[in-house]
Amino acid sequence: MRICRAFAWTVVAAAVLSLAVGVRAASQERDAGGYRAPTAALERGRTVFVLNHCHFCHGEDLTRATMGAANLSQSPLVGGDVDGNAIGVIVRAGLPNLQTAMPSYRDLTSNEIVDLARYIHYLRQQARYRVLNAAANAPAGDAAAGQKYFAANCRSCHAAPGTLGALARRSGVETLRARLLRPGPEKPAEGVAVTAGDAAHLRLLENYTMQDVQDLVAFLGGRQ
Repeated sequence: MRICRAFAWTVVAAAVLSLAVGVRAASQERDAGGYRAPTAALERGRTVFVLNHCHFCHGEDLTRATMGAANLSQSPLVGGDVDGNAIGVIVRAGLPNLQTAMPSYRDLTSNEIVDLARYIHYLRQQARYRVLNAAANAPAGDAAAGQKYFAANCRSCHAAPGTLGALARRSGVETLRARLLRPGPEKPAEGVAVTAGDAAHLRLLENYTMQDVQDLVAFLGGRQ
């Protein structure tokens, strides 16, 4: 009996220790520069972002810009960037004015610029999803405007929007909005390639306005 009881206590102690280790490991995912990125490539970009103190001015998730720094989650320049072709110009030149006093980072290599830009895009996508998916107080959408937006930006891949309309009728406009913003995975995953379709949707996600989203929901949600 004592042996059984001792064995039971050993099992319990092991379980508690395992839980404690798991909690500690989870807490270590966050550091002074934010949360670890979901892939090694994005973590390289986060390293550049943090070691060059970008998070101090632009915020660790791009949503808390300080000292006059640009809000990168809404910046049109970032929205049009591809692998650092626009971001890199600003990063290397700096913005030596009284408002932002952003220094020049001329020593960053081309690979570091690409890694940095891709990490900024990742943060921006997460931030834009949170904002655009919270539409409780957003203006009502215009179905006609949504139809025009769909024709200009979605028609090349989605020949007919009937499937999305069926989703709205079956699951509601909230589900439609979430799928519209991010039909692919929630985050990148190590070893999983981003499809061309997912990449196209991520570019749209970075550049949607709230009105664009509301118009598309009004159009697609009203499809019969």
